Order: sequence, then structure tokens, then C-alpha cells
Amino acid sequence: MAPIFNHYKARFLNHLANVQNVELTVFSGSGRQGTGDQELQGDWQFKTIRVEVPKSKFGLSREVRQSLKSNFNNFDWVLIPAEKKNLLLFVYAMYLRRRFKGTKLFSYNHQFTKPKKGKVKTFDLMITKFIFNNLDRVIFYTEDICQKAIQNKLVKPNKAFWANNTIDSLEVDKYYNFELPPKDPVTIVFIGRLIAPKRIGDLIEFFENLNSKYKGKFALEIIGDGPQSDIVKKAQATHSNIIWHGTLVDEEKIAPIMTRASLVFIPGLAGLSINHAFAYGRPYATLSAERHGPEISYLKDGENGFVIEENLKILEEFLNNKEKIDDFCKSAYETSKSLSVNRWLEQILSALHE
Repeated sequence: MAPIFNHYKARFLNHLANVQNVELTVFSGSGRQGTGDQELQGDWQFKTIRVEVPKSKFGLSREVRQSLKSNFNNFDWVLIPAEKKNLLLFVYAMYLRRRFKGTKLFSYNHQFTKPKKGKVKTFDLMITKFIFNNLDRVIFYTEDICQKAIQNKLVKPNKAFWANNTIDSLEVDKYYNFELPPKDPVTIVFIGRLIAPKRIGDLIEFFENLNSKYKGKFALEIIGDGPQSDIVKKAQATHSNIIWHGTLVDEEKIAPIMTRASLVFIPGLAGLSINHAFAYGRPYATLSAERHGPEISYLKDGENGFVIEENLKILEEFLNNKEKIDDFCKSAYETSKSLSVNRWLEQILSALHE
């Protein structure tokens, strides 16, 4: 079940559907409106069930529950996203599991359910334990958070597995062979939705400061769209070396941009864009925050990227050191090898066949 069915999910799930003896159905909602998400249309190997229910209402929707009931006993495994907003749906799935004994429940998730704002509270941990205790399998996004969940007694060890979250690295490989970035211009790439948590304004400010110091040396290329696109349009009006591509979901179009990149920089919350950067052998930088996605554990500060408190001087120095850029690119590409979609398939199938 996928309240948001974006292009990342479509591609790597298609590889799962191509595995022998796997029949996959994706039950999706209508996602998030007006936030820069884009679904990818394709000739997929999986079946689809779609309900026109946005993510914010997916877990409470009667239409979703009715559709789940109609199809539940067709499956050996049903994935329910482990989020508080899906708690009613999860309880209903537990009820259906009692009725249809051949179907099991699993999730692919964070270490615990999180509040919208602030730190994780006792209530969040109680909900987490309830969900994890009533799942047949709990697959975590990283080995690190899997081990922490076990240590904190949020999940029983025999239920806990992990599969590194991924993008379709095989799709990248169709259009790209690793190479070091060109010396001139030094290009920074942003890839992601143009929303407040990504801090696009901070990226523009950093680039403008670079531009004022080093005329013509740097370029900024932005991939993505969303409600804060006006910030990009305004910056473009006064800077010819800012290129905005809008939303791109085809690696054939993304590959030439990443080839030019010396650094992928998302000042705000980081997620699968880390994997995307590493797949191209490009270092990744972000600012320190409490609510980064689990993929932040793949980033080794000072080796394949940076997690910076607030002082961006370190990035300025990095971008003026071609030898260091090349070393970080090699390290990022090496990291990507353990995050491939084939490795993800092995981990997922192992968890569900235990």
C-alpha cells in the first residue's frame, strides 16, 4: 500500500515484480497535491489498484478500507505504512488478518513513528510498539535503525529485518558510466521538491555569495518543482548561471546534469536524493537537522559528503579544491555499490522468505 506512489517507488518495485514467483500489486492513493510530486507512467510488471484519496486522508478513508477488504485474501503479504495517520487502517488490517489466515502484515519503515514537529515522545513510542508487535515482519530502511529498534525493545529480534532504501540504480546505469566532474564551471546541483523543508532559499543565498566572490566560476542547476518555485524564478532573473530544469524523472535527462555536478547540495531535509547523488558518484551536502530521512546514515561526513551545522565556509573551501572533489566523488560512488537495487531485492526477499 502506497499513499504516495512516486517515480522512485514505481521503478524499484518494478524490479521486485520481475522476480520469479513474485506477483506484486500496488495499492496507491492520489499522493500530495501541489507539492512537486510526480508519478511516472510506464508499462509496469505489477498490477495496480488506485483510489483517489490523498495521503492526508488515506489512513482514515472508508473507500481505502473497503477496497483493502475486497482484495486482502488475494495476497500472502500486505505492506501497511507504519505511521500514526494510518493507525485506523492498520487496526482494520489486523481484523482482516484474523478473517483471512493466509495473509500476513509487514511494513518498511523508520525506527519509530514520528510526530509532525518536535522530538519523539512517550506516546510515539507506545504507538510504535503497538504497531511493531502486531506486524509479522518489520523491515527497516537501514541496518543502523534496525539495530537501534531492537536495542530499545521496540521490536522483537525475530521480526526485525532491514533493506537499504534505494533508487533504481540499474536505470542510472543505462545512461551513465562513472566519471569525475569537469573542472570548469564548478557545478552545484539541487534535486528534490521545492518545498520549505528543503530550504531552497538558503541554497540560493549560498550560491549568490559564491558568485559575488568568484565571478563566473560556479553554476547552479536545480531539478524539481513545487510551491517555492518563485524563489528560483526570482534568482534566475538576475543570475544567468542558475539553470532550472523543473521536475525530471527520467534518468536519461538527469544523467547529463549529474555528470556536470561537483556537489549535490540540499540544505534542508535529506532523503533518497542522497542515494541519487551517490549513484552518480557525486558527494552530498546538507545542514544538520533532527528530522532527516534514514538515508542520512549513508552519508559519511568528510568522506562522501558533509553534514554541516550552519557555517558553510567548509563547502566554499571544498568547491575550490578539485583534488578533494575528485576524492569525494570516488568515495560516493563506492558507497553506492552497497545501495544498489539488486542488493535491495536480496534483502527484501530474504526478509519475506524467512
